[in-house]
Amino acid sequence: MSFFVAVLLATDALSLVSAGDRALAARDFRDALFAYQDLTREDPGSATVWVKLGETYARMGHDLEAVESFSRALRLEPRNARAQQGIGASRERMAALAPPKPAADAARIASYAPSQRETAPSQPEMAPPKPAVDEAGARERYTVAVRMINERNYSEALTALDEALRRKPGYAVALVARGSARMGLLDYDSAAADYSAARGADPSLASPLFGLAEAYRALGQPSRAAQLYREYASSPAPDVQSALRDYALRNAQSLTGP
Repeated sequence: MSFFVAVLLATDALSLVSAGDRALAARDFRDALFAYQDLTREDPGSATVWVKLGETYARMGHDLEAVESFSRALRLEPRNARAQQGIGASRERMAALAPPKPAADAARIASYAPSQRETAPSQPEMAPPKPAVDEAGARERYTVAVRMINERNYSEALTALDEALRRKPGYAVALVARGSARMGLLDYDSAAADYSAARGADPSLASPLFGLAEAYRALGQPSRAAQLYREYASSPAPDVQSALRDYALRNAQSLTGP
């Protein structure tokens, strides 16, 4: 890479950082999200970039996506304090919003607790178990939601997809479908967030690129939309559809010219 090109790339990254920071300070979370998403493509090896993206997702209430971004930061920089604090706060909110266990479960658990006259055997401290993943249940909710989207029943599709993602966090195709449902409800900012989260959950998929292109186009950002349409059209991913590839190329050309 020439020195001139390197300087240009560094300048672009600094401009994106400044734009994202200004937008976040002004509570313009949509523009902040777009700037930091672009930064993750410009500099995917920067833990700071992923932290900024995670903090923006958290401010928007997208804690699952925030956790994914903070986790990327920690893989790059395991002792990053902001990422550790952010992932902890997002997980606490997700736990607080989870449906409570039935009272019967609580009573059953209490019945196994040692009485005051008994001494429970000492046990070494163990890390809390990871939540069980219900693959079959998640797939069933996803399938129902896809049918609802085809019927343009977007609100109920969102409910089904939220349940699918509770049963299987980070379920990439469910995130893509939830983005599509939100597009149907004209909630383009949230749709873009879902498509971006799907990219992080499964980078081998091309469908999130197409969804992001549609969302950016609806948000009046033609250059970003055109770039993503072209990325989708040139992707070797098996989920690329030939008809959508042609559609994406036509849209990219109409948005920016040949």
